[in-house]
Amino acid sequence: MKTAYILGWTPEQGEDIYRVLINTDTVCAIELEHGHDKPAAIETIQLKEYERQLSKTGRIKLAVALDLAEKDIANV
Repeated sequence: MKTAYILGWTPEQGEDIYRVLINTDTVCAIELEHGHDKPAAIETIQLKEYERQLSKTGRIKLAVALDLAEKDIANV
């Protein structure tokens, strides 16, 4: 992993779900349960599949994160 950007955070009653862009091709959904010592549940999603389920605002956020990630990787 060279770079990561948080795309979204969904607070739920018993857990929080984070969506993180990893490099420029993968999105991870990370589920953290409140008050438990359980390991986080992690699901990986290919970027194209994730992009299909986004609203216009979500696509704009993703485009900004991708631009920043590409610049980070180019500067490594």
